[in-house]
Amino acid sequence: MNDPIQFESLLVPVDFSPVSEAAFNRALALAGGDRPVLILLHVLDPSLVEFAAAHGWGSKDEIAQQMRERAERELQNYKEGAGSRAEIDVIVSAGVPFLEILHKAEDFAVDAIVIGKIGTRGAIEKLLFGSTAEKVLRGSRRPVIVLPLEE
Repeated sequence: MNDPIQFESLLVPVDFSPVSEAAFNRALALAGGDRPVLILLHVLDPSLVEFAAAHGWGSKDEIAQQMRERAERELQNYKEGAGSRAEIDVIVSAGVPFLEILHKAEDFAVDAIVIGKIGTRGAIEKLLFGSTAEKVLRGSRRPVIVLPLEE
């Protein structure tokens, strides 16, 4: 029997990079069952808000609000692009990205997490601290599907 693996509920963290868009598309292909649900999650990292405010790009509240509004628009674009293949729920939260991903996966008891291996962070940060995907993989009690960067 060659049935593809399918999951009824998937958490898909997105940072709006090409890799996270590919993860979203892969999650759509993996979604199955009677009522497939994809939960799209974007996490606003407070350290980025702090960085922008420290460089005079606005107050912390203004920056956080602008980031939230942009994330909500982008998530809506993902949702509209999915058509009716699955129910798409969107969440914008604030916190340490890998911790928020792990918490939301447990809160919603998803069947799996689908995440891109490399997102928008720089190579130096990955070398020193590891990627968000690695931290999610190490900390998750749920299956994690990590997609490599395709060039």
